Amino acid sequence: MSSSINNGEGANIKRIGIIGGGAAGLATARAFLRANNNNDDDDDEGTKQKKKVQFEVTVLETRNSVGGIWKYDDDDNHEGKKSRPMYRNLRTNLPKELMAFREFPWGAGDCAEPSYVTHKQVYKYLEDYANTFDLLENIRFGCRVDHLKVVRDKGEHKHETKEGSDELDCDSWPQISLKWTDNTDNQSHQQTFDNICICNGHYDLPSNPPLRGLKNFPGRVIHAIEYDTPTEFAGKTVLCVGARASGADIAREIGSVAKRVYLSDSSCNAMEEFGTANVVVSMPRTQSVDKYGGIHFFSSGNNGSNDEEWTLNDVDVIIFCSGYDYAFPFIDGESNLELENVLGERRIRPVYEQLWHAQYPSLSFIGLPHSVVPFPLFEIQSTAVVSQLISRVGSVGLPSLSERLVAAESDASSGGPVTPGRVQDTHFLGSYQWDYCRNVAKKAGVYNDDMENYIATNKALYDCSGKERKGVTPGGDDVYRETRFRRMEKEQSYEILHSEIMLANPTVKT
Repeated sequence: MSSSINNGEGANIKRIGIIGGGAAGLATARAFLRANNNNDDDDDEGTKQKKKVQFEVTVLETRNSVGGIWKYDDDDNHEGKKSRPMYRNLRTNLPKELMAFREFPWGAGDCAEPSYVTHKQVYKYLEDYANTFDLLENIRFGCRVDHLKVVRDKGEHKHETKEGSDELDCDSWPQISLKWTDNTDNQSHQQTFDNICICNGHYDLPSNPPLRGLKNFPGRVIHAIEYDTPTEFAGKTVLCVGARASGADIAREIGSVAKRVYLSDSSCNAMEEFGTANVVVSMPRTQSVDKYGGIHFFSSGNNGSNDEEWTLNDVDVIIFCSGYDYAFPFIDGESNLELENVLGERRIRPVYEQLWHAQYPSLSFIGLPHSVVPFPLFEIQSTAVVSQLISRVGSVGLPSLSERLVAAESDASSGGPVTPGRVQDTHFLGSYQWDYCRNVAKKAGVYNDDMENYIATNKALYDCSGKERKGVTPGGDDVYRETRFRRMEKEQSYEILHSEIMLANPTVKT
């Protein structure tokens, strides 16, 4: 039975299911509902319907509030462990002027608040976003999605492309059934949707890289998801494995109370200390644990000519700050869907443009790319998904099934945008995210001079913030978080209203 409804007045009602009510889910719900509001007239982004389409949007959120990972819980405890990545003292490592959704600026623009905000402030911003755009009435809280299944009702429906052909039948744009449990009454529900957007994030399943001999380590081993406050590490010697954002921040926090903190970084070539007042020590890649519990670190010089090794025998706690694997527990062998997700690889295949399932684009994944500015990316991606279901002036339809599959396999085999690549970087973007955003905005039909100014300003802020952050000594004061910015989109730039870095050294240019 079709879930598309015709109300007798020419309006085609499409049911949209969104899994997750965090930032990605909110942005996606907003994109569909905005299309509803604009579907009679040209909007400011050029939407004009050939056929009137209305979206009936349902967001399924496991928790009882919006915000996803940004909702910090003091009582977060699952089987004796903290189970969510947000920790008590976290502040963002990106300024709010960069993080904000494009259509919902953060603050009054007077920079009365710091640019780098707490998790509580991010959560409040997402609450305000949901309330401003009346998203809450579309969200079913306390609903855990148990199963997703592609419905193959061959021959019953046709998907009309922008060119008016019916080349893509239901085998390419099938309906999708969801089963979920409402935790308020433990009742099971099922509904068929025309389009599903997976917005469940990728910070639920900790990734622990294999470390040879780890079983020999006599101390405590945890993942960063279990970290909350530094107090329990007072007087201890701690090894943080992984020196990206969470690893560096956790090492700095723990360093305020610990005896010693070792920060292991695969890009580090030698053991390095930073003065007697700084207890954080940089170490090369963690190699193994010997039978006596000693931890070995290894660095290879140019062409292997300067190999060095270090051993630590005094570590009390190992914290793996090694990121997370993608997890879609509601997709299995009964889902009528080819989806490869091997633990440790951090690669999802087949996906087209890191967004649509290559075979069945009625299933999309908002927020797969990592090392990005997330909220603006979600906004652009979700707009592109909507554009394929309406006739937006200037938007670009998806290519044929065969072309999508070839492109998806090429992406999956590329190892990411950096050469030489590796499978774990398949969805890495970093400095490549700006061209990705431009490309997706063009597909959505929303790329214009204003969008270019927006993306270019984001890039300028991102580059400045990254430069300041990378200048912080491991374990040193993170004074970059005191910088305050103002966006200057017409100039594709920003203004620095306050900088502790520049006050300390007026010759520094950011």
